[in-house]
Amino acid sequence: MRKMRKIYCLYIIVIAILSSCEKDSNSRSSSGGTGVGGSLTKFTISGNYLYAVSSHYLYTVDISNPANPVRTSESELSFDMETIYPFKNSLFVGSKTGLYVYSLDTPSKPKLIGEAKHGRSCDPVIANDSVSYSTLKGNTSCGPATSGLYVYDVRNLNAPELKTTIPINEPIGLGMADSALYVCCAGEGLKMYSIKNPYAPVERKLFTGYHFIDVIPYDNLLICWTEEGIVLYDITDRLLPVFIKKIDN
Repeated sequence: MRKMRKIYCLYIIVIAILSSCEKDSNSRSSSGGTGVGGSLTKFTISGNYLYAVSSHYLYTVDISNPANPVRTSESELSFDMETIYPFKNSLFVGSKTGLYVYSLDTPSKPKLIGEAKHGRSCDPVIANDSVSYSTLKGNTSCGPATSGLYVYDVRNLNAPELKTTIPINEPIGLGMADSALYVCCAGEGLKMYSIKNPYAPVERKLFTGYHFIDVIPYDNLLICWTEEGIVLYDITDRLLPVFIKKIDN
């Protein structure tokens, strides 16, 4: 347990560094940026705001002055929120009962605009302009939902539509880069899917050798959180990762 906490802390440090780099890069332009995060993270940065979830709360913090962060809103919700993922002007929140979409039209106070319910389960989520992917893990601790990859059409953010479900045993975190989707399957390995048709992923490869928990695609780098440490791959070829190094905890 202590080892896993150390690896998780290292993973969070990586996320924080990437978010900072992304924010610094965008601060030199006229538009705000969105921070980088994994699918299991409970906080993210978008523009001048940090958003964080606990089981029943969504918190918004103004960080335009890093020396004096200010909480601007606190929303109490009836469902169990687990993860948060930003894309452009939206937040995608995974909960134990569904996928929830928040508008950032007013960044200081996110507004719930769409949802798609599912059976009770653990639910990491990622998204882009047209599609959202969630991994549901049904077990005694998460709930009775069927374990697998759930694909949603989110072109209408007000009404996400479930397009397909791909059964997967014990999926955890996930990430995507261009036309590639990476799904962590714990001790089974890391599954790679072609998503040229985003609503019909096709499995292309399975990487084994580590207990994969979550991934962050960042440019041509795939950062993997595993039980054994942080593992880095070159993904210049999106569906053919090349091992770079392993960072022990």
